[in-house]
Amino acid sequence: MTITRLHAARTARGLAIAALVLLATGCQSGQDKEKEKDWFEGGPMQLASPDTMQLTARVLAAKGKTEQAGFLIERMYQRYPDNLGTYSEGAEVLLIEGRITDAIQWIDRGLVRFPENPVLLNNRGLCHLLDADLAAADKDFRAAYAKDPSDADYVSNLALTRALSGDEKEARQLWERVVPQADVDANMKLAIAARPKFTKTK
Repeated sequence: MTITRLHAARTARGLAIAALVLLATGCQSGQDKEKEKDWFEGGPMQLASPDTMQLTARVLAAKGKTEQAGFLIERMYQRYPDNLGTYSEGAEVLLIEGRITDAIQWIDRGLVRFPENPVLLNNRGLCHLLDADLAAADKDFRAAYAKDPSDADYVSNLALTRALSGDEKEARQLWERVVPQADVDANMKLAIAARPKFTKTK
């Protein structure tokens, strides 16, 4: 089974840059609505493994065909509710549409089946971060980190929320474990500059 994570956190290096760019630009929405004949409209292709469905949904979403991607994610949920990727990919499609709250709720469904799963906790934390809910993001990142403190993504994500919260000492200690010092300094500057985005009260 392929375990997937939201694309905002593929690597520790430059993680703060990726997360803060997402905050600055917002979630992308599909613009390409051209009508093309494909298997969604009666073609002969048969749905196969959950990995195949995940990849297909990702490609469709990247092309702006979020409605078709959403249909496929729903099919994944019906056919493979015990597949972790169903929830990660589903949340990613919803984020592409700008539906952050729905993405969080989708991951919540996954956490019912996979309680305390660090991948889902990390992904939900990213959704909360995109929603500028720093407290919720920090809670999820800390929970994911507690499950696997050696994972560079979890370390770096927790460092980011610590930096955004003003705990620069802990943020630096965490980042220094996974990125070079120059990146630690750059990430810290970005986090300090981004703090005003997280002043709203939930």
